[in-house]
Amino acid sequence: MSLKEVRDKEIEYCSEHITYFVEEYGHIEDRNSPEIVVKFRLWNEQKNALQEMAHNKWTIILKARQLGISWLVLHYAVWLMVCRTGRSVIGLSKSETEAKELVRRMVLILRNMRALVREKTDKTGWDGAWFDFNALSVTIHHPGKSDSTFQCFASGENAARSFTADLIIFDEWAFQQFDRSIWTAALPVVNRPQSGQVIGVSTIQRGSLFEELYTTPDNGFHKIFIPWYADPARTQEWYDNTLKLSGKAAMWAEYPATVDEALDVPGGRFFPEVSDDSILTDEPLKQNTVCYCAMDYGLDMLSALWVKRDAFGNSQIIHYERDPNLPISAACERVLRGTQLLKDRGEITDVEQYLAPPDLWNRSQETGKSRAIIFAENGLFLTKVNNDIAAGCTAMKELLIHGEGQKSKLTILNNSAPNLLMCLKKVQTDAKKPNMYAKDPHDLTHDLDALRYYSVYWTHGAQNPTEKRRMKWRKDQWEDYRNASIEDKKYLISIWGEPN
Repeated sequence: MSLKEVRDKEIEYCSEHITYFVEEYGHIEDRNSPEIVVKFRLWNEQKNALQEMAHNKWTIILKARQLGISWLVLHYAVWLMVCRTGRSVIGLSKSETEAKELVRRMVLILRNMRALVREKTDKTGWDGAWFDFNALSVTIHHPGKSDSTFQCFASGENAARSFTADLIIFDEWAFQQFDRSIWTAALPVVNRPQSGQVIGVSTIQRGSLFEELYTTPDNGFHKIFIPWYADPARTQEWYDNTLKLSGKAAMWAEYPATVDEALDVPGGRFFPEVSDDSILTDEPLKQNTVCYCAMDYGLDMLSALWVKRDAFGNSQIIHYERDPNLPISAACERVLRGTQLLKDRGEITDVEQYLAPPDLWNRSQETGKSRAIIFAENGLFLTKVNNDIAAGCTAMKELLIHGEGQKSKLTILNNSAPNLLMCLKKVQTDAKKPNMYAKDPHDLTHDLDALRYYSVYWTHGAQNPTEKRRMKWRKDQWEDYRNASIEDKKYLISIWGEPN
């Protein structure tokens, strides 16, 4: 046989035997080796992960640090691009720096695979596949056949939206900004009935989409966990010494031995007291109650909670609305519709107050109006709450604390706010302010902020339903009135009554 025929036979064999391909032709950087670049000798866990990647459309890998899994996934991509033609692979990284690093590693792998593929500058007399590259892409040219490509992108809301791909690699997925937006944009790129593949790799970051996908059962993802001891060189002595240097919390996050360790970072959760048993109930509050609606609003998200409170300090969430990208008029309609729904069901007679953050009272430079006035013009009259985050977090914890086997003072009726419950379970303690919950990932905070506004600002418990409450103008109403135009002042008087 000619050299070309031998090479073609070898590639054909490699296409059916991926572990052979990686161990025979793969290379990695090993900083503990004098040569730096060495052959990729797979550990058992790496071999298993490689086979599982090859046989599953959706794969998500939770791992300890520094186990060569990014190298392994890149070798899988190289195998796909060398042993198949016309394949497109997309890599998504935290930043452009990390994206360039993935490309650099792929070039290193290909440069050490000269028996199967050559670099453009090294193909004199070569009639096989060859590759060229730039900072963010690699192209493998198959003579007479379609090229295979690898393109890498930094994390962005619309990353990879306009491309098609056979494989998308999410590297350090849990730490990518806009992870949910990226997933929404990227999914159609590979979600074809008979083709397309996703491999997501990361250490843990609580509250991330990665964690959600890894922990959600039966969502289509094949889950792989690779513990710290997958590296045979890591002994118990190494682990014990590292534990002394970093502490338990860091070890569980960076070098977990089990999935439970990775997901239960000591001191990480801000609301460790919250569980399904402590907060979920199918028993409505008894006696007389009043209802509040607490809302967090921005163009990115409306989050609104309807909360009943009785005369004994017990609170219960009975309804929940959440929707992104709503202008104020649509947000008002959504909230008022929620109130009307509860009235129609006979669950409430009315909402006592609509609680909202003080930033809604900031006046627009263009119109001179605050968003609170625009809410009022659309029929929703808001009450400004205190925005002391630390005080609000303390008030939330007071509502959520409970004795063993008991319910907390705040309950959720009939699991009416599942996203809020998820946020309470996942949100982490702020790294710099331990008396507050972290503001990132931001997707977790909308519902929590709404609950915080209620927790920090309830004005009274139940009252006799026959009593009629008289309200005086509050400070924020006076502020809106003083800053309003003559026309707006007339409007405010028409809805609030004469100033008193």
